[in-house]
Amino acid sequence: MKYTAEQIDATIERASKIFSLCPRVSYMARKLKILEDLRSQMVANKDRDLSPRQVDYLNSLMANFSKEELDKQENWTTEWQTNQSLRERANVISKYYIAQSGWFMDIARKVQDHLSGVGSKEYVPDFHMFHRMTLNEYAEKVWKSHESPHRWEAGQLVCCRANAKIDGWTYQIRAEGININKDPCMVIESDSKAISNASKYDEKRGGCRWVSINPIGTTHIFHVMEKDLKIYRQPKKKPTKRSKK
Repeated sequence: MKYTAEQIDATIERASKIFSLCPRVSYMARKLKILEDLRSQMVANKDRDLSPRQVDYLNSLMANFSKEELDKQENWTTEWQTNQSLRERANVISKYYIAQSGWFMDIARKVQDHLSGVGSKEYVPDFHMFHRMTLNEYAEKVWKSHESPHRWEAGQLVCCRANAKIDGWTYQIRAEGININKDPCMVIESDSKAISNASKYDEKRGGCRWVSINPIGTTHIFHVMEKDLKIYRQPKKKPTKRSKK
């Protein structure tokens, strides 16, 4: 085992103080309870060693409560309240997960309530659940699109790529004869709504930021991811054949 009994006791004591104000159902509070249970088992069964699997798990728990991790947790409240970049990331990623209606819904909604002024001003998200929500591979794709330069500007003429994901498009609209894959559309706004899809960013085509477009000559507004748009180019007219004399 990597750690002595004294090291485990010291870690439990410090972590207990840090997490004393956290709900017992929080992610790290549950981890701490497991660590405490394993330590109690060591005390109660001094003549019996933990199983290899228990030792591996205890080592992983101690890594979760390392000095570096506990230092971050101790400073988390101040970091959350003062780091504007962190709060911006929280805003973008929480909106993405709310749109997905799947993972991290509880913490995403609480973060949004707090940032929008609906929830408690004293709210501080659970440190580890917050970082699990904002630092995974999907969140990284969303954030990359958000922080990258806008691919399209208002007033540009564009059309949609063949496989474009189009919000607002219906069969009835298609029946009107509108073809947004070929007809010119004007860009109304880039970042027209919160990012709700996690797509890999492309340096040339852009990412999953939503762009609102209006097919010229219509009143329809559609939202299309910037990577699914391309510059509109007017079709070249075929030269007319001269009649033979």
